[in-house]
Amino acid sequence: MQLTHLDISKIVIHQIYQRTPDGNERKPKKNSDFIRFDTAAMETFKVRVIDALGSQSKAVNMIIVKQDATDVASIIDNLKTATDENFINLSYKIAEQLTAAQKRKSIPGGVVVVFKGTFGSPSKVFIGIMKAEIHSAYEKTENETTHEISLKYVEEALLTPATKLYKTAGFFEKNANQVEQDTNNDLNNHWNVSISDSQISQTDGKAAAHYFYSKFLGCGYPESSAKTTKEFYEATCTFFSKMNITEEERNDLHNALISYLKYENTEIVSGAEFADRYFDVDTRDNFAEYLDDCGLPSTAFTKDTQYIASKLQTRKLSFSKNVKITAPSDVFKTLIDIESITKNESGEPVNWTKIVIKDRIISQE
Repeated sequence: MQLTHLDISKIVIHQIYQRTPDGNERKPKKNSDFIRFDTAAMETFKVRVIDALGSQSKAVNMIIVKQDATDVASIIDNLKTATDENFINLSYKIAEQLTAAQKRKSIPGGVVVVFKGTFGSPSKVFIGIMKAEIHSAYEKTENETTHEISLKYVEEALLTPATKLYKTAGFFEKNANQVEQDTNNDLNNHWNVSISDSQISQTDGKAAAHYFYSKFLGCGYPESSAKTTKEFYEATCTFFSKMNITEEERNDLHNALISYLKYENTEIVSGAEFADRYFDVDTRDNFAEYLDDCGLPSTAFTKDTQYIASKLQTRKLSFSKNVKITAPSDVFKTLIDIESITKNESGEPVNWTKIVIKDRIISQE
């Protein structure tokens, strides 16, 4: 999500607790006031939100599945126009929902942050939820005169790299031209949802813990993941073909793309992440614009390779005179070298390709 012109107007923090050794819920601790970050703390908080949900993040777009009046998505919808008092009360219901969703005794407590703001131009509303798994006691420090929360607490409790375990969800209001005719009161017609989990994304390769995105938020993966993965693969291959690089470099990029989609232990695909690994700065920007022109998401999406399984299994090279080379992708990567030839033995310009196959011929037809 492109979080330009980000502004945050309301923030409420409630504390949630780990279940007792017997597996019983512990009631969340309600905060009855809005949190007022000082200027420096607010800027730091915005950075954390952008890191978690912005276009360069690993946040995954999801759809709203559970939409009953008591479900979190419906509470989010009500937060959009809630008065200050109702906002605090509704945000506490979200803390209660998260407490109920954390059914395993091993899931830690922490704080749940519910916040509202605007983004984009023209501005649209967004509602955010962040769970920070903070193990120390919840003690906010306020200025007695201004009631602003101190930067010291913000840094220790919420915003420093030491607080590594946090999960974030953003419900972003759709543009007017995105809103479909809503005859079924489907909240997906009004909100785009992005969810990230800093712990899971970096270790198990999943987009988010199941209890968080499903049990708590009532969301699920879009059914079009396989189609999006196929379109990303094809668009990236086309982008390679248009790059002003040698055939050796192009071959390396194709091998990298197959490895990225086939072998990596992750359930998400991120164009930004792929570009950061394999492109220079200028090419990264061009690639991002190209994906946008192709209608592909700039943020991460769920990987599903079922439509391109055969393409990931086998690499193929085709030449203009109907010469073809085919090999399993892993063999292609290790046993085939490609070199561009730009001049022949007489020094005349040519456009040839030298192929070295590190294996012997076993049969000919």
